[in-house]
Amino acid sequence: MLGVCIIGAGRISTLHIQGYIDYSDARILAICDKNLKKAKLLARQLPYNVEIFSNYEDVLKKEEIDLVEVLTPHLTHEEIVVKSAEAGKHVSCQKVPTTSLRSFDRMARVAKENNVLFRVFENFRFHPPYLRALELVTEGIIGDVNVVAFRLWGSLKPLSEWDVPLMTWKWRISEKQNYSSPMVFDDGYHKHSMVSMFFSDFKERITRVRAWTRRQRIKGVIRWDTPAVVIYETKRDNKYGIWNVSLGSHLPIESDYYGGDEFLEIQGSKGIIFVNGCTGNMFVKSAKTGPGKPGVYWLDESGTWNEDLSMPTNWKYSFINSTRNFVDAINGKASAQLEPKLARYILQIDLAIMRSMKNDAKPVEVESIVDTP
Repeated sequence: MLGVCIIGAGRISTLHIQGYIDYSDARILAICDKNLKKAKLLARQLPYNVEIFSNYEDVLKKEEIDLVEVLTPHLTHEEIVVKSAEAGKHVSCQKVPTTSLRSFDRMARVAKENNVLFRVFENFRFHPPYLRALELVTEGIIGDVNVVAFRLWGSLKPLSEWDVPLMTWKWRISEKQNYSSPMVFDDGYHKHSMVSMFFSDFKERITRVRAWTRRQRIKGVIRWDTPAVVIYETKRDNKYGIWNVSLGSHLPIESDYYGGDEFLEIQGSKGIIFVNGCTGNMFVKSAKTGPGKPGVYWLDESGTWNEDLSMPTNWKYSFINSTRNFVDAINGKASAQLEPKLARYILQIDLAIMRSMKNDAKPVEVESIVDTP
């Protein structure tokens, strides 16, 4: 059984711990946060006692800790990851891994030098409906993938159960810490990753991007980078991705988490796949009049509609699956996602999008990014 420490007890940590509850291969032994109150509150959600720390360097001295999960703001990742790797700990780092390629390369290099696994935690790739859609793509049900289109709706007054304090967003609206982009840079890493995944990552590389954005104020305080439209181009004119983000004042999005919902469309040469419901579910009460229950729907070459609603669709399962993938990788039973080469490529796409945002949506070659936007 691997001993685990959670470093950073913010809002998202409550989902990260789900993968370790009732799990025989790994167990949380410690929680670390500069704010001891937050660390203690998170610890209470576990069915067993854990040690509480305010200094992560004290945790790294513990021989029983094999793996650390870094859930702190982006700019703090590099030093924590490097010191953890030097201490011989495997490291799972929340997206976005960092704000520059130079910083990322240092983390990856030190992990390799110390013979520990380092991966970026990207749970969207482990969301059960998306995994089912990937199976259909891999089986060739819809032929070659031509278009991957994400639609994200946000609502200022969703039917959400998550309390996210305004202070939680403070560092995310900082230019230095997050390029003042809580949506397109931070949450966007998930979407850039998913578009890349359905294009088989390096097989059909995303070569050029462009991003149009405007700003809205939330509660008169936070300048949010929405609406936004991101276009992902490949070398082939008929193969592209698009991510469309908007924010409404009051949409009936029912959610256990953030006040948003995603809808994914994958168009192939022989058919099309639709996936609805991820972080939220705007259509939960639509029944006969809307797109339907959360799950996977597809139209095949014969023109027949199909559906698979059998998989769990709550967003927490993406965290559970992602967590257990890394534990399996440490134990030699799986390949870790996102491994450094792929995680770096997604970061490079993210940084290229930031450059496009700052230059009136001008197209940016992904390979032109060698460090920062």
